[in-house]
Amino acid sequence: MIRPFARPLPKPDEIKSGFDRPKFRRLRLERFPRGADGFHIDVTLNPLLEEAIATFARALVRERVNRLWKRPETPFSDAIVETFDRVVVDQHALVVKKSRESHGIERVQLFQVAVTKVLLQAVDDEMDALRDELENTRNDTVTQSAGRSLKLHELSVTLARHASTVRFEVARKLFAELMRLERGEMKNIRKAVLGVSWPIADQMLANPVLQLDGVGGIRDFNRVYPILLFDTETMCKVNRCLLELFEPWLPENVELANANQQIDRLVVAVRRDRGMAKGFVETENRVRCLVGPSELSDVSGNWLDLPDNAVALLGGSDAVWPRSDRWHHRAVDSLQRKLNRQLSTALTNAGLIDAVYAAYELSAIYPTLGLSDAETPVFDFLKGAINRRDLLRRLAALEGNADPQAVIRQIETLRRKYRRKATAGKQQVLARFVGDFLRLRRDLKLAWRFMVGADALRLLHDEQEKALSRANNTLQSFVPSTEPVDARGSVVGHVTIHVDVRGVSRLVGDLRERNLNPAAHFSRHYYDPVSTLAHRFGALKVLIESDSLLFSIDEHGGGGGAFPSVARACCFARALLDLVDLMNSTNDRLGLSPLELGIGISYVDQPPTYLFDEGHRVMISPAILRAKHLAQCHVPLRKACRTPSGRGLCVAMPVTGEDADRLGESVVRYNVNGIELDAASFAQLHVEVSLHKARLKRKGSKAPETLWVGQCAEVDGDSHWLVIREQLVKLWMGRRLLDTDDQGRRFYEVVSERKLIDAISAQFTRRTAKTPQKKVSSA
Repeated sequence: MIRPFARPLPKPDEIKSGFDRPKFRRLRLERFPRGADGFHIDVTLNPLLEEAIATFARALVRERVNRLWKRPETPFSDAIVETFDRVVVDQHALVVKKSRESHGIERVQLFQVAVTKVLLQAVDDEMDALRDELENTRNDTVTQSAGRSLKLHELSVTLARHASTVRFEVARKLFAELMRLERGEMKNIRKAVLGVSWPIADQMLANPVLQLDGVGGIRDFNRVYPILLFDTETMCKVNRCLLELFEPWLPENVELANANQQIDRLVVAVRRDRGMAKGFVETENRVRCLVGPSELSDVSGNWLDLPDNAVALLGGSDAVWPRSDRWHHRAVDSLQRKLNRQLSTALTNAGLIDAVYAAYELSAIYPTLGLSDAETPVFDFLKGAINRRDLLRRLAALEGNADPQAVIRQIETLRRKYRRKATAGKQQVLARFVGDFLRLRRDLKLAWRFMVGADALRLLHDEQEKALSRANNTLQSFVPSTEPVDARGSVVGHVTIHVDVRGVSRLVGDLRERNLNPAAHFSRHYYDPVSTLAHRFGALKVLIESDSLLFSIDEHGGGGGAFPSVARACCFARALLDLVDLMNSTNDRLGLSPLELGIGISYVDQPPTYLFDEGHRVMISPAILRAKHLAQCHVPLRKACRTPSGRGLCVAMPVTGEDADRLGESVVRYNVNGIELDAASFAQLHVEVSLHKARLKRKGSKAPETLWVGQCAEVDGDSHWLVIREQLVKLWMGRRLLDTDDQGRRFYEVVSERKLIDAISAQFTRRTAKTPQKKVSSA
């Protein structure tokens, strides 16, 4: 008899075309800056939200523990759940609205991770609080009667034995309520506002591995996944079998070689963050056993992450088998039968086939037996690892089992009934098992990614830590502010103003000789007016000392033109000189010594860093030292330099002698009641202010001066004319200043001569009235 030719099996691409693809989104938490400790992302949540979560977790834990201790259960009020729902939805809506303004979903992701982490920590915190209560009660002298102490000991032992189960059941209820909101009202809000339903995959948020804190105890694991996969070695064997079976269709990033790595090569991770360390280590070990680096880094997922794909490829788990609805090729059913046989052979060779069938018999039988903590012996009996006598002995050893013989008869009866079901066929069981294993594989991957993200978060509650993180612009706050939103945006740069104050000691000596109060004199004529000026120009006091002052003005991301930090710094510095001139006029009338200033202004295009010392902010910025150098006055140069009225600014480059090597400085300065801008400040000034170029020819000078003219405004909007003088750095040779003809280094001086400012401003006002001036580029 001649047999017909076998139909050719479908090609790999034809099978791949029938697979669904997941749509996981990457957690983009790396876009947030690290907080004050340099490791974590600092996050603060609304206390109302944290309290609602803690109250809900506390009520669930107490209810479950009372049931465990066989105490009367008092159902908690529905108001607790209603409050939890309302607060979570309201806070989520605020975060989504804020994320739309920033055109990114990262903030929603951060909020979801933070809330999930708080949920898990709330359960752990309540379990710890319950243990502490028991311990404190046992140590209470009032309750030291023998009977009372024994009862408390029994309660403590019972709680310890079932702690993982209590935690899992409470976490499961908490997440069930949260996911009800996520899949309902909150999903609709995200879709309507952001156009994205799931910033974080729902499989990641509703992940049983998170609720189990890794894999949990075998009792709880068996309620979610097949019991034989609780063993890490067995799990890795199954992974090898499946990857070899599906090799023709595996995605490129799924490494078959990784399935052959040894379990004893796994690295035990050490984590900093409390609350998730145990589950994190267990999850990471299992993930590294199952998944290679290339697959783990592919956050979008592959067809293996949707277990229904593999179940369909093996014919499905329905009563009618095989089902090939996904594919139209005529030989798909032949491929499904072939794969099912190959899988059965692979599991048999691995010594796992009996355990696979027994795992599903256990899931069908065990819930009706009324046993506690007997999953392992019943499973061993079903897979043939122990006989009836061994099971009888192990059941008799269990507490609360009155009739082991009756239990065994019930097991055998239920087993026969289960095997008569159509869906209990060997082919269907194998397909179902593959789906459950791939679900565990996916859940471990997603849980690991979530734990990495959650481990990067630090939830702040200490006010000083919040202040430190907020000052450094690293605090991610989800607390609705009661103050108006700062339209200026976040700090993106800052300018420092260093004021070198000279003559303070001499002036204080003069005041004491005349029996005048130095404190009152300085407060009235100097410090109080300086504070007023700082407020007018939006300057922050950073440091106040007898011989120096340091101020800072932040540049915000709302736009340099709207909040001109350098322009305000220039006008603020000029106002400080006017103030000292006024104070010196008073001092002159009283026969007192004058004060002298040297002011330097430096800009950096990044926010400053703040440290805290007993509640006092300490500013760290590279602009501070630069501004300090600009404000200094070199003593030898002071004797050689001649400026009008003995005041102003001159910058020179030493070319010979010890001054050229002094502290490695390339230039020295004469700064007597002068204001110098560094190059970065001058460049930023062109961004902030419309500057106009002008030429000024002075009597006796060889070439005209280059001036830049613009306007700056105080905080309340009052405007002032601003004039910047651009000059070439001179040469200083043999105690003489020499002009240079090249167009080399320049320095920039904020002009404080009132007559010159008035003349130039009047000229530009008349010119502007006739012909509008265009902005002149610094180029």
